[in-house]
Amino acid sequence: MRKIVKRLAWLAAMALAFSTSPVFSQPAAPDAVPQAAANPEDAAMAQQLQAAAQLLQSGQAARAITDLDKIIAAYELRYKGEKARLYTGRWQMESLMYLLETANSKEEPRQSAIIVPQVWSDALYLKAYALIELRRPAEARGALEAALAMAPRNAQYLGELGNLYLGQRNWPVAQKMFEQAEAAAKEFSPPDAKNKELSRAWRGLGYVYVEQGRWDDAEKIYLQCLALDRNDRRAQNELNYVRSQRPAQRAPAAATP
Repeated sequence: MRKIVKRLAWLAAMALAFSTSPVFSQPAAPDAVPQAAANPEDAAMAQQLQAAAQLLQSGQAARAITDLDKIIAAYELRYKGEKARLYTGRWQMESLMYLLETANSKEEPRQSAIIVPQVWSDALYLKAYALIELRRPAEARGALEAALAMAPRNAQYLGELGNLYLGQRNWPVAQKMFEQAEAAAKEFSPPDAKNKELSRAWRGLGYVYVEQGRWDDAEKIYLQCLALDRNDRRAQNELNYVRSQRPAQRAPAAATP
């Protein structure tokens, strides 16, 4: 629970910062990332997102969902009928990738794309947390998939979907999600979040490897975590567990009489 609380606090702060940052509040210059028109409601909705995070932190998941649904509905209404594809990006690198990917798509009919406030996809992400707390995993998956539809290279969202599949003991799909989270973190996570999200993806993979009895792979991935952050206690604890299990796995078979 403490890990959730810390992540929720970070999420709320980031949502408020991004909703008022130049990336989301300034009209697009000719050579800049195309943005949706600035709207003064975005800062207010970022504050509502922060309040919902605090409700969830205090164990009021149902109330948090009620408030999050209001944010989601407001954005759905604002962009109802919008023909362009809608994406959210945490920084220019991620946003540009979505726009270029859409521009280079060979799908017909051809579509344009715009970047909309990240508060929208973060509200879906936080709603998924609340639904997990209420033991409604199918709905949580739907919320996470909706968030990923707007930010398919968001390592944070991908990692959370991986965690959801871990809870269902669906190791192959969980592994796929964490591998996607790893790739996204390496290429598209903001610099100040990259190492954290990369470590999270690796620890998720390590968990899968342990459950599958892939001790060598698990040891390798936890060593990668520690090379990235030698103070990663979760990786160190998991590495200790892996090393405590491996001798039993490798014990020589008893001689046949």
